[in-house]
Amino acid sequence: MELTGQKKVHIVPMGYEIDRIETPLRDIGADRVYIITDEEEKDIGKLYLKELTCRIEKLVREKELIILSCPIWDFRRQMSLLCELVRKEKAAGNFVYINLSSGSKLSAIAGTLTSLMYGAVPYYVQAEKYNIEHPDIEGGKIIGITSGVKKILKIPSYTIEPPADELIGALAILSENKGKLTQKEYIFRLEEKGLIKDAIITRGRRKEVTKKGYAKAKRQYFEKLEDKGWALKKGKGRSSYIEITEEGKNTYETFVKAAAVENEIRSVH
Repeated sequence: MELTGQKKVHIVPMGYEIDRIETPLRDIGADRVYIITDEEEKDIGKLYLKELTCRIEKLVREKELIILSCPIWDFRRQMSLLCELVRKEKAAGNFVYINLSSGSKLSAIAGTLTSLMYGAVPYYVQAEKYNIEHPDIEGGKIIGITSGVKKILKIPSYTIEPPADELIGALAILSENKGKLTQKEYIFRLEEKGLIKDAIITRGRRKEVTKKGYAKAKRQYFEKLEDKGWALKKGKGRSSYIEITEEGKNTYETFVKAAAVENEIRSVH
């Protein structure tokens, strides 16, 4: 495949596979590899990781093989991690691949959605042979549940727009304030975060939201959050407030720029 970009970066959720992980890195080429393992990896998983580490370190520099951990059954955490990695690498001008065939079905779905939203290239590796009996070790050799590679299939990409950063920022404000705020307090915090301008005036020692400020916040945030089902306006008049919904919480947890992602990275070197 013809590639562009400064570095070829592969993101690889790890399952019980060897060839379907190693072969694309060799055939496509790789400058950096992220291997994503389960947070509670079992002994057999650690065995596969050790074998993969030995093989991949022959293809990329030691410091360019980065091992990350993420709960295999937590879709939101997987999406958050994949989105962060792709955004980070794309911002650096790198070309990003995601292996859809190496991990669980959930990781494949998360990888597909992330690719569509942020422009990574998803690929699926068709196995040449399936080891139906699932032998993990054959004569002392780690072979995986499949053997050989028949073909590497490039998945067509269709653009899906991710949630706008400013709406995620607005959700973050709600989330950080126990999930609800009066409209007035919400607008104060939106302006503090730089998400809205010229919505507040100062009268003596008091700050007030202007009529234009309410209208601007309603148009730019309140109506959009409600239309998407991420927040609801409750109450009437001065007692009304904006409250985040369960779907809004899920969206925030999935797409917020997670500083915790950096803390989860543990390098093999």
